[in-house]
Formats: sequence, structure tokens, C-alpha cells
Amino acid sequence: MKLESERLIIRDFTIGDAPFYFELFNDPDWIRFISDKNLKSVDETEVYLKKMQLENSKMGGLGFFTVILKETNEAIGTSTALQREKVNFIDIGYGFLPKGRGKGYAFEATKLIIEYVRNKFNQEKVLAFTIPENKNSQKLLKKLDFKFTGYQNIFDDEEDAVFEYIF
Repeated sequence: MKLESERLIIRDFTIGDAPFYFELFNDPDWIRFISDKNLKSVDETEVYLKKMQLENSKMGGLGFFTVILKETNEAIGTSTALQREKVNFIDIGYGFLPKGRGKGYAFEATKLIIEYVRNKFNQEKVLAFTIPENKNSQKLLKKLDFKFTGYQNIFDDEEDAVFEYIF
């Protein structure tokens, strides 16, 4: 999969992206707002990415994607489109390194992912989940015209804020 906007390229991740993902997965905000993957080296990250690659191959175009800044050809973030067992619709997500925040990249990338899901998977809506404390992510979702629908236990024992975007 490859999507492009004026400033970004979104593509399937590769094992060669392991140094980037090691940095992203160990970013304090990633750990705080998304999850602690507990990866302690680039080698461990490669093993994790190989497992994700196998899972992505079974999802028919869904999965984790690397967001590249066209100007520098540098990975700055990740976008996701996933089908969770607990929900009926695809959910989208994103995470960016500090150097990719505050510049509109997450907005731009997420718009591309929304259109990708709409065109490829014929969904009537997409979902997004955040922990209740992640106010910046919730602000971005609202800017993208997602509507807050309440709280639901999606991943662990904690409830997540649920947002939906209806096509």
C-alpha cells in the first residue's frame, strides 16, 4: 500500500524501518498514551516487526503503515487501519515522533487513511480510540470531524474514549 499527499508518503512498513520503530515505540508519549512494547533494542524491534508483518499479511490491506516526510525521505510517524475483534468497524490510529508533531502531519496522514479505508473496504464509518487523558489526540480527531460516542473497554481493563467518523 502506498498513499501520497503534498508532504507525506504512507507505505507498508518494512523490517528496515526497525530503527525508526524502536525510537517511536520507546518515545515517552507513545508509552504513556498508546502502549509500552518493552522493546530494548533494534534487534528486538525487528523481531516484533516480523510478527506484525505476518499479521498484516493476513489482514488484506489493513495494518501498520510508515509515514514518510517527502522532503527528507525520513520516517516521522505511523498510521494504522485495523479490524479489532471487539468492534464491527475498522479503527484508525497514529503516532508521531516529537519532530513530526505540531506540523499538521498527523491530520494529513489520517485524512489519507480515512479515504483509503472508505475506498478499499466499503465501510460506513471508521472508529478511533484514545485513552481519556490523551486530549491532544482527541482534539485532532474532532478537527477531523470524528464524533465522541462514549467510553468502551476495547484493549485492556481500562475504558477508552471512542470516536467515530461516518462517511
